[in-house]
Amino acid sequence: MADSTEAVAGLNTLALDPARSVVVEACAGSGKTWLLAARVVRLLLAGVAPGEILAITFTRKAAREIEERVFDWLRLLATADEATAIAFLRERGVAADAAILRRARGLFERALAAQPGLTVNTFHGWFLQLVAAAPLSANLAGTTLVAGGARLFDECWQNFATRLVGTAADSPAGLAFRSLLETIGQDATRELLRRGLDRRAEWLIWLGEGGEPGIAPVSAALASLRADFGLPAASIDAAPADDRAALLAGFFAAGWETDFHAYLGFLEQSSLKTDLALAQNLRAALADAAGVAIGSAGSSGDETPAQTRREALADAVSDPASASARLAALREVFFTAAGGLRARKESKALNERFGVDGAARFLTLHAELGARVGTCVARLADAAAYAFNRDALLVLDTFLAEVEEFKATRRIIDFADAEWRVLQLLRDDDNAAYVQAKLDARYSHVLLDEFQDANPLQWQILLAWFGAYSDAARPAVFLVGDPKQSIYRFRRAEPRLFAAAGDFLATHFAAARCALDATRRNAQPIVDVVNALFAGEELFQPFRQQLSAAGELPGRVELLPLFGEDEGAVDASAARKNGEPPAAAAGEGESTTRLRDPLREPAAEKQDTRRQREAVRLAETLRAIVGRWQIVERDGRCRLARYGDILLLARTRTQLAIYERELAAAGIPFVGAARGGLLQTLEARDIAALLTFLVNPADDLALAQTLASPLFACGDDELLALAARPEAGWWARLCQLAATPVAPPTLVRAAQLLADWREAAARLPAHDLLDRIYHQGQLRERYRQAVPAALVERVDANLRALLLLALDLDGGRYPSLPRFIDELRALVDVADDEAPDEGVIDAPLDADDGSRVRILTIHGAKGLEAPIVWLLDANGSTRPESGWQPLVEWLPEEAAPRHFSIRGNKELRGAAREPLFAAEAAAAAREELNLLYVAITRARQVFIASGIAGRKDSETTPYRRLQRALAALAENAAAAEVGEDAEGEALAHGDLADGWSPLTGCLAPGLATAAPLSAAGDKAAAEQEVSEETAAPVAMRSVGLRRPAASAGERFGVLLHALIERRTGLPAEDGWWRALGFSDDEYRAVQPAAGRMLNSPSLRRFFDASCYRQAWNELDLGAADGRLLRLDRLVEFADADGDPGELWVLDYKSSSAATPRLPEYRQQVADYCRIVAAVFPGRPVRGLLAFASGECIEVDANEPAASG
Repeated sequence: MADSTEAVAGLNTLALDPARSVVVEACAGSGKTWLLAARVVRLLLAGVAPGEILAITFTRKAAREIEERVFDWLRLLATADEATAIAFLRERGVAADAAILRRARGLFERALAAQPGLTVNTFHGWFLQLVAAAPLSANLAGTTLVAGGARLFDECWQNFATRLVGTAADSPAGLAFRSLLETIGQDATRELLRRGLDRRAEWLIWLGEGGEPGIAPVSAALASLRADFGLPAASIDAAPADDRAALLAGFFAAGWETDFHAYLGFLEQSSLKTDLALAQNLRAALADAAGVAIGSAGSSGDETPAQTRREALADAVSDPASASARLAALREVFFTAAGGLRARKESKALNERFGVDGAARFLTLHAELGARVGTCVARLADAAAYAFNRDALLVLDTFLAEVEEFKATRRIIDFADAEWRVLQLLRDDDNAAYVQAKLDARYSHVLLDEFQDANPLQWQILLAWFGAYSDAARPAVFLVGDPKQSIYRFRRAEPRLFAAAGDFLATHFAAARCALDATRRNAQPIVDVVNALFAGEELFQPFRQQLSAAGELPGRVELLPLFGEDEGAVDASAARKNGEPPAAAAGEGESTTRLRDPLREPAAEKQDTRRQREAVRLAETLRAIVGRWQIVERDGRCRLARYGDILLLARTRTQLAIYERELAAAGIPFVGAARGGLLQTLEARDIAALLTFLVNPADDLALAQTLASPLFACGDDELLALAARPEAGWWARLCQLAATPVAPPTLVRAAQLLADWREAAARLPAHDLLDRIYHQGQLRERYRQAVPAALVERVDANLRALLLLALDLDGGRYPSLPRFIDELRALVDVADDEAPDEGVIDAPLDADDGSRVRILTIHGAKGLEAPIVWLLDANGSTRPESGWQPLVEWLPEEAAPRHFSIRGNKELRGAAREPLFAAEAAAAAREELNLLYVAITRARQVFIASGIAGRKDSETTPYRRLQRALAALAENAAAAEVGEDAEGEALAHGDLADGWSPLTGCLAPGLATAAPLSAAGDKAAAEQEVSEETAAPVAMRSVGLRRPAASAGERFGVLLHALIERRTGLPAEDGWWRALGFSDDEYRAVQPAAGRMLNSPSLRRFFDASCYRQAWNELDLGAADGRLLRLDRLVEFADADGDPGELWVLDYKSSSAATPRLPEYRQQVADYCRIVAAVFPGRPVRGLLAFASGECIEVDANEPAASG
């Protein structure tokens, strides 16, 4: 620890030296943001004007964080006492004397008043500034940024496709477009152009340093591409069939058949059935137009000379179709169906069959002829790949030209345009001097953050800027990043640029290089696993062993067993027939051979519940963690875990809805990771249905959905009453029914409000109408009352987001409600990245907000951290990349791409590009390792991973990599532990040591702690002792006495207690109720009661761990008279100062509050309260009866004994 701290201090001194350029490679958690902000403070302290400093990062959030940290520190220096200010400066490598201290105290005012001020921006934000400052000759004046490209693409695509199949059908692009439609179809063509539009900057550079799209640059580019595919030079207008015919003619040149005939002779001598079948195929390939193989006798009386037959064969193979068929037959002779050359090896049997010399000749022919056939097939595949690319790139170039014209007429640009335009400005002789002069006059210090996420185009812009400086005028450059955290290949990030930029700065700017490998974030056990994971990964090299500078912070890495298929097969149709959810029907897995009536009974469906069971385990475990585990704060203080301490990560968003549903069902508050999902939420669909009805009162379904929504909360009885009325439409029925004296109040209110809103819809813009609906209908308040407590804030945030969306769309001033509804429908269909996001929940911005679990993708969690991180679906394999996107080779040290083509599907890949595909696959595999590194290094103290067993398991999934690393640590370190789980083996590293393990609590000595996740105890014996009527006090029974069988009511009570315990703290195995002797039917019967209790608003604070200090389930206490009491739940709340406050004793009852045994129950809870009060003198103790109906009754500890 001391060594790592000293090393970090030494490196910081070098990195913060304002007089020199520095390149810092810093591992996750090492304090990159701290370092960059500290460098800014050092620059200001050295007298650099704020306006001369340019700091560039990649996200607006990161930019704001850097800026806020700098100004917070400057404020601290201005207001802190002398000792604090001196310590602050010493930590940043400054020995403060009186003069320096005076200067430091004035930095805050100086920075605030500076004009121009400190610039902290994103790459794109900075590029837009340069575009705005471009000279008039660049024709960029008056351009505005358009953020979303999907709708712009849709409009351009429609116009483009219509033109190419219409007026421009006979143009080169039109013919190429038709060929694409015939080859790959419309959807793939559209996807190809969309992805090509995203990579248009690389395309334009590849065309030739900014040349405008046109036939000349395209012709040169396609000529280069022909050479890449190994094809001879030819005109751009050459027909693809010409290439194929030339290749076939080269293969079937005069005399081609001689060696194949010799090979046929060997096959015909063989006695093996396989060889004889191959001989028949080869004979057909060698046959002339009359079907007679050269060298054979032919039909009876046929004495045609062999030369004549050779001429006939030459005529036959001159036809491309015949030649292709013969080549296919030859391929079957020499290659397997999988594409590999058939195995032919030297053997004793082969020597006996053909003789030693004959066997050698046979093997030689097999290898040579196989190579000839394989080469021809590969070259034909390359010709097909080039033909596809020729069409695709011609169409793409034409499309890009039309998009550019479309945007130019509207004076709009997007972020990709901004990058391209800035590079043009800096490379253009007419404009470069102007832009360079403005940059030179402004910035003397440039700080680049997270540079591993830069793309080649951004680096070329910086090179064009930095390369134009003279030696004396060059700015000081500070570059920081970590190639191990480069996870944005889909945004063209190139991690190799970090090394290239470091080499450039070291050569031309005399930059010093630093490596920070000590993390302040991660506990030592997490760092152990990181080192074990990546030290042996060839693709992750070079990798330096990391150190932990987090002190004695306890930590743990745990890998939960995979959820397999043994319990995942569910007969979904049978479940629906019985009115059960498919997951509930999973039971004994009995098979049946009875015949099914297909007209009455649907086919049995098998539903995979593996991920569902993983999600259930997640929810149960989170309840076990919150309120029990300790979190060690950065200042060393300990506290109980809260929901906000937990970060759930996933590789993609695809399956997150399953986990979110289980969290919601368990009452666990969370913030989801869904992007673009606002209009898919139930509350947004309710509002859309309401607006649809206001436009079209004849839409009965929209009206029914509106009435059933929380806005009006009409129940089934009211809706059935409307359905039974004779009027033509539901709106007429509602108006008539509401006018009657017996109309339900809900329908009367709905009729009045809807009539008012229909009148307002004709004259108010959409936003103003929604604002009226929200207020008059008390919409937000009604939704808050209607939804489960865990979803209240999320639903309310979505309702606010929908109102803001109405304001954002055209400034909230759409001329009509129908147009607004059309806009909403269009937004439903756009890509998730551009669709409206769900609302942001109002909450403190600090990461330790204790109210909600955060659910994010690994990409979305970049730069974040949490005490507890859980990686979900860790055994999932990555999806193959789309075949319709560009394949670009752009080496970091080069000014332009070497290669640009379209990938194509398997049939259109060809063989010439295999090295490029291999390089892309290696880069993708490296990024998967980077994603795992980013995921595990988000965790300060605990990292958990879980997943489902795959049908075709891969050894390269995060789960398997973690499994190998933990197994290696288990062999090399006694501290690693291995446990057994019902699903398989669980692995863990680290120790939940003193001060970290779940609290034993202060209530009474000997209270059991919660076990680690993989070793959760089973309390079956205790639970079987408890029933609804005898739950407590429980007298000690004599040994050997037979107990009567429990009644159905007693069994219901026992299972209710057990289920609530597992929903509020105790991790549970799948099917745990069966282990306790309960059936699936009993389990399903008790779930509604448990749900009512856990989701009851009056009981929520006793089960939501964010509301209390700590809680215990099934707690045993001894009374003064020797009785053993078991409390269902004891909850401790904090007082106003955060110290231990009042205690609540909860007792669960499976009846309702109207039970005749209520006095008895009240007395029972009062007894509990008095005993707890004796254990905690001076603490307020209160009791609560919680009923299965969701009701509750408070009990006073001093309540008198029940009479009678």
